Amino acid sequence: MPKIFISYRRADSRKDAGRIYDRLVDAFGKDAIFKDVDSIPLGADFRGILREAVAQCEVQLVVIGKQWLDIRDESGARRLDQPGDFVRIEVETALQRDSCTVIPVLVDGAHMPKPDDLPIDLRELAFQNAATVRDDPDFHPDVSKIVRALGGSEATKPQPAPVAYDVHAAISAFYRAFDAADWEGARQLLTEIRASGKAPRVFDLDAHEREVWDAIEAAERDREYALLRLMATRPNQSAAWAALQVFWQSYPDHDPDGLAAQVRPQPVAPVKPPLEASADAIRAIIGDPFAWCEVPAGEFLYGDDKRKLDLDYDFAIAKYPITYSQFERFIQANDGFQDARWWAGLASRQPKQPGEQEWKIDDHPRENVDWYGAIAFCRWLSFKLGGGLDLGQIDQWAVRLPTEFEWEKAARGTKGLLYPYGNEFDAKKCNTRELGIGKTTPVTAYPQGASPYGAFDMSGNVWEWCLTDYDNPQLVADAENISSNNDRVLRGGSWVNLLNLARAAYRVNYLPFYRYNFNGFRVVCLVSSPI
Repeated sequence: MPKIFISYRRADSRKDAGRIYDRLVDAFGKDAIFKDVDSIPLGADFRGILREAVAQCEVQLVVIGKQWLDIRDESGARRLDQPGDFVRIEVETALQRDSCTVIPVLVDGAHMPKPDDLPIDLRELAFQNAATVRDDPDFHPDVSKIVRALGGSEATKPQPAPVAYDVHAAISAFYRAFDAADWEGARQLLTEIRASGKAPRVFDLDAHEREVWDAIEAAERDREYALLRLMATRPNQSAAWAALQVFWQSYPDHDPDGLAAQVRPQPVAPVKPPLEASADAIRAIIGDPFAWCEVPAGEFLYGDDKRKLDLDYDFAIAKYPITYSQFERFIQANDGFQDARWWAGLASRQPKQPGEQEWKIDDHPRENVDWYGAIAFCRWLSFKLGGGLDLGQIDQWAVRLPTEFEWEKAARGTKGLLYPYGNEFDAKKCNTRELGIGKTTPVTAYPQGASPYGAFDMSGNVWEWCLTDYDNPQLVADAENISSNNDRVLRGGSWVNLLNLARAAYRVNYLPFYRYNFNGFRVVCLVSSPI
């Protein structure tokens, strides 16, 4: 008997997945079916627990409704593109296992996603033979085909009922269970009534099934939202904000009390460091190309909803991402990459060797660099510019990674542009998949795609690490949390991504030790006259 994992997105197909689950439990037994991993301990890494649960199964049913592909988070980013998305982790893990059969199950009239619409790690899903489950009255016959294909018995096929079976008493018991919110009992009674073959014509089994699952979803949603209300009254607003992001994965935009407005983080102005970080001084250390672009203090429009945020300080952002040759100066220096000082607090993350550059071309962006490596580079460069050794205090560095608020303002200006160069995508102004090059390009290649402040490559070429914690964006990594393994924010899209991911408001997250040939970084400084 196979172990079956049902992967679904609550906001897309909760009801259909629940009804399919009931049928599979009836055919294979409850112990053979995994649907919700509800026992993840607080503080545990949910990614590992999800992968472990999937690893126990021989079959994964991926329930795909009309919204499965395109559900987005609060900032407008597509959830499926985020490495920490529950559904992505489940499907990606199953596709990587040769011993697991992955079956897409299309519900609610959905169509199979095209390969190019899926993240790279999920594209194999588009080539799996799919099953279709139509709406009532075809729902149960379609699910029966899946049960038979998996080798299950047709326990729910109507059988001659015992003469003593009182269907009217069973229906009365169902209503009592429903009114008492005994969903397990209500579902079991519906299964028995269906199997009896004695359901009266006036008792619509399918409609009552849907009604039960609607009630289950509403009850679960309201219980979780009540907890969010409580969290919003606590001093740690960042925890409430992070919890709201998780809640919205299942119930997008549900916020009847407006909790988001109470707990949404606001950027905090960092302290200006005492060091001068002139472009001339930096070029003397790492070489060309390097220049600063000044970004004045003031309000700007942040996110896809274009809400106003205020950065009440001036800063400067590097005109270009750090290049391969510039990072090589760090690697080759006697006091560079191998010097333990730059990895203070990150000792367990200091790799024996830097990531292997895919395209070793001097003026191409440095890629295959993780967040920790970018931090070490900033420490080294700050020290070379005359800084001291108190390297745990980021506000004392001459240069550092930008926060995502700084990055976004530098990328789109004050008017909330969709792309650095305007509101209409132009494949000739940036290196994204639409251009068709299939690799990185020189950081100086697209002056026509510059941001309102003159920064190049803020759309495409490589994703750029930000200083910011993904779930708690108001937290700027400092001496206390710089070594944490929380997901960090990356911005800007890359040569491998389509135009939607290259929008100035789009945010994605990776663990800080991830290295890919589409990840790089640029730096900022907060001195009064950096140019």
